[in-house]
Amino acid sequence: MTAKRPRRNRAAGGLTLWVVCGLLAGVAFGLVDPANAARMRFLSDAFISLMTLLVTPIIFVTVVSGIAAVGSSRRLGQLSFKAFVYFELATTIALGTGLLIGDVLGFLPTGTSPPIDPAELGPLKHQAESNWGNGLGLDSLVPSSLISAFARGNPLHVLLVAVLFGFALLQSGERGAPLVDLVDRLGYVLFQAVRILAAGAPLAAFGGAAYTISRFGLVPLRGLLYLVVAFYLTCAVLIFGVLGLLARLNHFSLLRLIRFLRHELLIVIGTSSSEPAFPRVLRKLELAGVPREAGAPLLASGYSLHLVGTCLYLTMSATYVAQMTGEGLAFGEQMLFLALVMIVSKTAVGVTGSGLLTLVATVSITHTPSLGGIALLVGIDRVMSEARAVTNLICNAVATLVIANWVGQLDVVRLRHALSAPRPADPDRSEDDPKVVDIRFVD
Repeated sequence: MTAKRPRRNRAAGGLTLWVVCGLLAGVAFGLVDPANAARMRFLSDAFISLMTLLVTPIIFVTVVSGIAAVGSSRRLGQLSFKAFVYFELATTIALGTGLLIGDVLGFLPTGTSPPIDPAELGPLKHQAESNWGNGLGLDSLVPSSLISAFARGNPLHVLLVAVLFGFALLQSGERGAPLVDLVDRLGYVLFQAVRILAAGAPLAAFGGAAYTISRFGLVPLRGLLYLVVAFYLTCAVLIFGVLGLLARLNHFSLLRLIRFLRHELLIVIGTSSSEPAFPRVLRKLELAGVPREAGAPLLASGYSLHLVGTCLYLTMSATYVAQMTGEGLAFGEQMLFLALVMIVSKTAVGVTGSGLLTLVATVSITHTPSLGGIALLVGIDRVMSEARAVTNLICNAVATLVIANWVGQLDVVRLRHALSAPRPADPDRSEDDPKVVDIRFVD
């Protein structure tokens, strides 16, 4: 008798294709009817808002349950130390690289720069002041209350609260076990909600692509073309060169990892934000051999402490715009900017426009370059945001796998099988999910 094959979830398997169709349809609509296509942005914004609504509680429950499952404060300390060193080294190199490339680009002819309208930064400046105030106070790094940590949606604030609760549960022993079980079950329900919302990804990709093409066209502003091309090339070299080598040294293929995360990357491209993809990336890495007790804290902390694409953008854009507008940045001003952006970048919220928002906040503190010069970036921010978000996602996925391997928490055999399988594991297929929590209510 022939064994019965597990039934394939066709809807889940075809979701990647539908996202691609949404992107292509959005591009075509933006070119044919720009006026109406510009109104489609609400589809992308609504999807991001709904997914972001779930990201903060998912970060909380996964980090809490992950820390509680470690079983040893010593093991958690080893994981945290290596992650901190990796994150700081990677972001510092990205910031320094951005400064260097921005200075080099400043020597290239830029032609006539487009008109500067500082009023374009009005909403962003107001949001930056509400997040950071007039400087870098304690509230920028630590939430003022338990409720504000979730209300403001800052991943760093939620991460701090989750680490505190996780350590408390870790030390509670058997008395905290029922609460750990409750957190695990809540996490399962939240991931089910993510699966439901994922069905709207094609519409989000359509709306985001239609708006971008209708507003900015296929070619960005002429005076900033060097910056856009250089940024994309730098991100490509970083991903396929540096990360590719790092992946090879840790016994996995970067290209196969990108194939494994292709659906999440398409969501990022369509929405220009890496945050909506966080829940699915976390589950996929777990299916690929990263236990939740390691993957959840690493990936969640990476969304605040390891935004490599954003860091590269911040220094490259600031130095290039300063050169382009004739303001320039002296060596001392560049070092001051570098020091401040290392702190401000850690509090960036991972939604669309967070890179430009963080840049506005830093410039508001340093006053170099001027906000008028930064206003030039408004027109190309959506184009830059896609590269930032894709780079952030890939860098965080690689970092999670590498650090988990360093601390002996990565199942390398399972990872290779997951990445090389003809049909990659998908959290939307129950037969691929070995850790589905079966919730039953008993009378």
